[in-house]
Amino acid sequence: MITDIEIEKDSNILKNFDKVILLHNEYVTQKEFEAITNHPKVLYLYPNSLYAKIEYNHQNNTITLIRGHGYPNSNIKNGFDWKFDNSQFEYDINCQEWKFYEIENGMMLNCYPESRIVKDKDLLMAIKEF
Repeated sequence: MITDIEIEKDSNILKNFDKVILLHNEYVTQKEFEAITNHPKVLYLYPNSLYAKIEYNHQNNTITLIRGHGYPNSNIKNGFDWKFDNSQFEYDINCQEWKFYEIENGMMLNCYPESRIVKDKDLLMAIKEF
């Protein structure tokens, strides 16, 4: 497991791994965004990942919203204007008709798997086989 802070401190750390399974990393820095989206094999397990751009202050361990979620103006949704933003799927919490679909650097899940992941063997196998 790697934390957001570790990626922020050393964005090359992901190059040590053949694949990355990203959880619900909604608030990320520009360095994190680039490290993740430039990795060749990422499984985006939760919708709404990489949604808001933040800055991380190493001295006092705080984050500041820079862009996204209607900030600094109400027209801005995804802080990175990411073409693969899949936030529309985060409200499907039943995840009964889950499926992974392909994007440039990996696969994305079409629902929020929190309750499904603990009881769906096929979903777990799909993650394992990625």
